[in-house]
Amino acid sequence: MRFNQRIQALPVLFGLGAFLATGCGGSQDEHTGHDHGTETEVVEGMDADGMAVTSRQNTLTKIFHAAPSPMETASLIKRSGASFHGDALNGADRASEYTTSDAQAINLGIYGADLSYATIFEENATSLEYLAAIKSLSAELGVDDVLSGEVMEEVEANRNDRDMLIDIVSDTFYELNERLKFNGQEDLAGLVVASGWVEGMYLATRHLDEAPEELKTRIAEQKLVLDDVMRLCKSYEQTEALAALLTSMEAIEAAYAGVATTEGEGSTSREESGSFVIGGGPTFSADDATIQAIASAVEAVRSGCIQ
Repeated sequence: MRFNQRIQALPVLFGLGAFLATGCGGSQDEHTGHDHGTETEVVEGMDADGMAVTSRQNTLTKIFHAAPSPMETASLIKRSGASFHGDALNGADRASEYTTSDAQAINLGIYGADLSYATIFEENATSLEYLAAIKSLSAELGVDDVLSGEVMEEVEANRNDRDMLIDIVSDTFYELNERLKFNGQEDLAGLVVASGWVEGMYLATRHLDEAPEELKTRIAEQKLVLDDVMRLCKSYEQTEALAALLTSMEAIEAAYAGVATTEGEGSTSREESGSFVIGGGPTFSADDATIQAIASAVEAVRSGCIQ
């Protein structure tokens, strides 16, 4: 696999896997995931929040379906005529500053979004820097082999097949989760998920002055995804770092309370399994004050992530 292909493939993989996105991909009748091994396998045991392991995996896949990749989001930003905001990224040269496993996991998610953003704007030199930072943090966490060349080749070969990408990313994140679990650090997967989502939101909200209404709508739609992200992360063992991050994200939840939800002909409800059933599809809207409140809350949480 050529090196430039790997640069293109890694943002897709990391971005989807870390949920670094700022929009919903359209209504679906039911987000239940694909019928492949890691989702249908019956695994005994419940986590602290009452979420079965298979339910957690299905929730992962549901979120992947509900949100476009950061590559899609960055494309939307670029199409609006926005310029590349390199100063908004967390410096790749700071990777060595993160010496604890908690900080490394958080910024693995952060750098995944930054890589996607730089790649879509064709900032190749910057992309290389973030690729190196991701590989460094992955190695520190002992999961660098999860992102194997074979996985990258599979992503590249299916980069235009969204459903297949979701399957690949679901399996890869599941393997990452299992590796961290084997190392007694399963909670780190929650840190990657949460911080990744935050960084995607942060990058999108840096463009509010030049953002089209479509981008603002996408930001509002994340109200639905945020609920799943929080619930998923709470299903992991609540270590001090993960609990602190989720507590800080409650300010984002509060800001999202200002987003108005209008149901379609049907309704949106949550089943006992945790899946959303959407009939008709809800629509989300927010005034400028609410969008700005979301942006401010996201910025505050993100600041804590990169310290």
